[in-house]
This record gives sequence, structure tokens and C-alpha cells, in this order.
Amino acid sequence: MRISKLSKAVKFGALALIFALVAGCASTAEIERAQSEAESAAQTAQSAQRAADEANQAAQEALEAAREAMRAAEASQRCCDDVREELDRALERMQEK
Repeated sequence: MRISKLSKAVKFGALALIFALVAGCASTAEIERAQSEAESAAQTAQSAQRAADEANQAAQEALEAAREAMRAAEASQRCCDDVREELDRALERMQEK
């Protein structure tokens, strides 16, 4: 009877060991899958960061171009204002005669 119990215990232990090994393999596979997904997510994040950096650079360049256009427009307006003032003075001088 003792041999039978010992035999059952050994069989149960062997089954438990096999189950633990199989479960361990599944856990390893799950860990590897999680690592792969994490690496993929990191690559996606890096790609997104590069795209954001490029977009930021383009926005900065567009902002500088807009500022330059504003400076040119303001200079043009000053020129027009100067010409208008000169014409107004010339018209006043003509009307005084």
C-alpha cells in the first residue's frame, strides 16, 4: 500500500513538474510577446517624437516667414503713409496758390 501511495505521489509530482514547465514556457512566451510589444511601442513613440520634432521645426520656419512678411508689410505701409503725407502737403501747397 505504501508503494502505491509513493507511486501516486511520484506520478503526481511528475505531472506537477511537467505542468510547471509548460506553464513556465507559456510565461516565457508571454514575457517575450510583452517585450516585443513594448519594443514596438517604443519604436512607435520614437517615430511619433521625430514627426513631432519635424512638425515643430516646420512651424518655427513658418512663424519666422510670417514675421518676415509682417515686417515687409509694415515697411510697405510706412512707405505708403509717407507718400500719402507728401501728396497731401503737395495738394495743400497747390491749393494755397
